[in-house]
Amino acid sequence: MKIENLALILTPVTLIFALSFIDIKEDTESTSANDTISNPANNPGDTEQIAKSDESSSSESTEVDAMIETYKEIQQQEEAAFQEKISEKWGEYKSSSAKEWLSYSGNANIRKTVNYETGEVSVELLLPESATVENKVKNLLEKETHRLLNITEAEAFLSDEISQKIEGRLPANNDIIKRGNPDSSPLFNVDKMPALEFNYSGFIKASSNARTSVTTRMKKSKIKGKVIAQSKLKLDKSVLQKTEQYAKTLTLMAKNQSISPALVYAIIESESNFNPMAKSHIPAYGLMQIVPESAGKDATTHIWGKAKVLAPSYLYSSINNIHIGVAYLHVLYYKYLGGVKNPQSRVYCAIAAYNTGASNVARAFIRQKNFNRATKRINKMSSNQVYNTLVKRLPYRETRKYVKKVKKAMDHYWVLQQQNVI
Repeated sequence: MKIENLALILTPVTLIFALSFIDIKEDTESTSANDTISNPANNPGDTEQIAKSDESSSSESTEVDAMIETYKEIQQQEEAAFQEKISEKWGEYKSSSAKEWLSYSGNANIRKTVNYETGEVSVELLLPESATVENKVKNLLEKETHRLLNITEAEAFLSDEISQKIEGRLPANNDIIKRGNPDSSPLFNVDKMPALEFNYSGFIKASSNARTSVTTRMKKSKIKGKVIAQSKLKLDKSVLQKTEQYAKTLTLMAKNQSISPALVYAIIESESNFNPMAKSHIPAYGLMQIVPESAGKDATTHIWGKAKVLAPSYLYSSINNIHIGVAYLHVLYYKYLGGVKNPQSRVYCAIAAYNTGASNVARAFIRQKNFNRATKRINKMSSNQVYNTLVKRLPYRETRKYVKKVKKAMDHYWVLQQQNVI
């Protein structure tokens, strides 16, 4: 017997699927009357066992859904409490997003921002109105800038007050909840970190010959009686995007799920710009912007045979996040969109579905949220027609732009793969 295993291969312009045939030795041993493969209809005991299994599965699903609702409620409560605290302290509320990481420390008097899209980095100190850029303030700015650029993923997670509160309130020792440990590796690519030169002092770091100027200034605060001392710099994408560090693990995970590594890289770039601490308003977490109640449930069911609730500590681990994201791509491609015959067309649909869900992808073709029905029309179209339909008729502008962006990024990462850069 032969099984066709679809291995995804990308070219800069097109997506080609190679069929690898795996020979599997058929089991020639006969089955006895005692083997448990009899027809349930002829064996009441088996029927009863299946019914119990279905009941157990339904009970587990209900329990997971209830825990997710609890999770969401806790998240909303902690987000609201934190927003109130920060607004009172700073006179405004700024928080992390998919492309920008914000961290507060020092009793919320220090605000650090890293924009993974523009490369802009900022460290701000909330100070009494009488403060000036004197030695004490200079030293603190340099110290906090240095600390930010050398922070680990684990330290970044520990600085996230909302996530820490959520972790503390989720039930302990519960099999439904999957926790993890963010990595102790540097958040940024320190091997490519430039030396920094403050405009009022000398170097604070010299890991290369390059120099990056750090500008400092005092600016008004929105809180009466306070001022803000700020240092700003800009980092190259090579410092922020750890593509080389992820390469080995990402490639292995992708191949294990028969998904192209180039597609995974493209999804990460489009979702978070390689920000491991990314969090959207939904909220979606980490590099591949995993939503626990949707992608999280589907991916964990695929990986472990039953749905799990993924805690922030699990999703803020880069390796775990990639694991879940790749598994979800597998579910989309091979399960939800499996009826699409043309592999290239199916990839385009999977990209769109990762952003908006399979039902909304169906709307681009039949104006209904039924992908099985949409499949009939899709299978009559060429892959180019499918792509053009998606970028023109998907119901949301964001998704139309997303499909274009991911396709362009895939071509880029395919070239890097061929050059053995990643």
